[in-house]
Amino acid sequence: MIADAYEALGAGVASWDSKRQGGHVSSSWRTLLGWPQAMANASLDDWLACIDSDDLPAVRDTLAATDDKSARATPWRLRDRGGGERWFESRVVRTGRALIATLVDVTERHVAVQAHAAQMALLDQLEQGVLVTDAQFRAVDANRAPCSILGVSHDELVDNVPALLRPAAVGDDARHAMWSSLRATGRWCGELIDRRCNGDPCALRVSISTRHDDQATPRQLAVTVTDITETRLQREALEQRAEFDALTRLPTRARVMRVLDEAMRASARDGFVLAVCCVDLDHFKSFNDRCGRDIADQLLVELTHRLQRSLRSGRHWADAAGRLGGDEFVLLLRVASRDEARLAVERVLRVVAHPISLAGAGDAIGVTASVGATLYPPDNCDAETLLRHASHAIYSAKQGGGNMALFFDSEHNRRAHARAAAIGRVQQGLERDELMLVYQPKVDLRSGTLLGVEALLRWNHPQHGLIGPAEFLPLIERTTLAADVGDWVLARALDQAEQWQRQGLAIGVSVNVSARQLQHGDFAARLSELLARHPSELAARLELEVLETAALADLVRTGALMDRCRSMGVRFALDDFGTGYSSLSYLKRLPVDVLKIDRSFVHDMLTDAEDNAIVEGVIALAMRFGCQVVAEGVESPVQARRLVELGCVVGQGLGIAAAMPRPDLLAWARSAQSRPIDAALALSHP
Repeated sequence: MIADAYEALGAGVASWDSKRQGGHVSSSWRTLLGWPQAMANASLDDWLACIDSDDLPAVRDTLAATDDKSARATPWRLRDRGGGERWFESRVVRTGRALIATLVDVTERHVAVQAHAAQMALLDQLEQGVLVTDAQFRAVDANRAPCSILGVSHDELVDNVPALLRPAAVGDDARHAMWSSLRATGRWCGELIDRRCNGDPCALRVSISTRHDDQATPRQLAVTVTDITETRLQREALEQRAEFDALTRLPTRARVMRVLDEAMRASARDGFVLAVCCVDLDHFKSFNDRCGRDIADQLLVELTHRLQRSLRSGRHWADAAGRLGGDEFVLLLRVASRDEARLAVERVLRVVAHPISLAGAGDAIGVTASVGATLYPPDNCDAETLLRHASHAIYSAKQGGGNMALFFDSEHNRRAHARAAAIGRVQQGLERDELMLVYQPKVDLRSGTLLGVEALLRWNHPQHGLIGPAEFLPLIERTTLAADVGDWVLARALDQAEQWQRQGLAIGVSVNVSARQLQHGDFAARLSELLARHPSELAARLELEVLETAALADLVRTGALMDRCRSMGVRFALDDFGTGYSSLSYLKRLPVDVLKIDRSFVHDMLTDAEDNAIVEGVIALAMRFGCQVVAEGVESPVQARRLVELGCVVGQGLGIAAAMPRPDLLAWARSAQSRPIDAALALSHP
């Protein structure tokens, strides 16, 4: 009866007496092994003879250990003459003097197991975790990566619900979003904050999709997990650098603007007056040149402490301070009247003017500051305008000799006239051909090969000598003259690139473009006209470096404009990336080809762990977004080699060459081609 049941299930049955001679094999047994009818009484030795020699020892061991208590299963192969193989599983039991065996074809199961093992071996090579759960979210299979990421063993993971699939706790918005999406669409992708088995926090990039059966019932979840802890830390370091100044730990401009917006709303709500004050040290540049950067930095830190000590606070409010850049600070003071505001800024002047002792500076030094202020809501403008008005007041205070405080509304007319005169003088400089370009080389840090140059604007003023753009471009940034100067720079740079090309120097030229110039309505049309004057291949050598990214208010419009320019062959670079004036959102939403690492990070990257981490993070982000990365401020071969190790192979800086006039560049390029990279990076230039 039992043999008949096996036969009905397609399994073969055989029996032999204790002498292994007489025996009987069922028709299913013979069919499975391809035996003829004549072998109905085949012996045990006949069976053993068809077993693959590699598997025969295991089968013999099973026969030797067989007793009447249990049937032992043994897999074995049958190879045909063509080299193919089939897998069987036999169970053998001894009953009295007889030996009984069953035979089942398990080829399909064996192939499936082998295929699964091969698949898992391949998946085990991935850094990305892959796991599959059942309908109750218990893991049924996983490669090695999720075990490593979560710090659990494979046995601890399988048959249990992974921690990342636990129900959402109160306040866990990411998991609430995950479960809502899975219920609504059956899919989700995003970031989760979890903890490893040892309690360490980790950031995970998780993708989940639901698998359904033929009746559309959810049966499995397919989950991929990537450990992004290091990437997230790097990103947070960049964001922290953008929010707080590295030297003084004060909020940067971006954060100050948000605090100012909040203070303006509080002023409207609570009825107090808000004094927006810009504080700028007098003659700081000459102090920096005379005493050096280290002592100048000490001065800024000490000034920060003094400004912070001058702030007041109440039970539900507090004054605030921030650093706008360089030696310019901002104070947001809560006052009751204009007179109280004046007393407050005069107190700030006294605090700053108290003699300061600095290490390495000798005797205590005296410094003074200029303060420009405006009051809200009497000056009923937006936050940007309030800050600009305070900055205008500083200009008038500086013009008056410094060490004074001026309020915007009392000096508005005089400042407006002075500004108009200054703008007119820049217009004259353009018309009289007093503007000029100098060019700083960009090289391959591995070989010293010249790859391109950055065109930098200078004003060769007849009375004041060579003036940098920071001293006159801010005057015209909101005028039509800014577009005229921008067009002049582009035209001169393209003319020079074509001339170099004719001289056998085919290199790229990058030009700084302000955000406002880029957003001008007809910028793309004017660029197209300029490019049309030159050979078509020249467009591919033009790179536009976008500055003042904090002013980019309409990213959608700007991105579309950049795409239009890129369709002409022009490339875009995001300048000074990682500073307080840049945002990761620009990298994500704008079609950028190149990221430039700000010189402030490169300068101390070999000695400052934070700067080194920022540099590494920017390079990693550039690679992630498919951008080329260029390091500014390269000063030594050691820096160059470290940058190359991190993946940045293009650099510029004083260690390579200072910006030079047009006639000197060609000679420098030809001489640099014969110099090894360490010599090319020596601090020298024509």
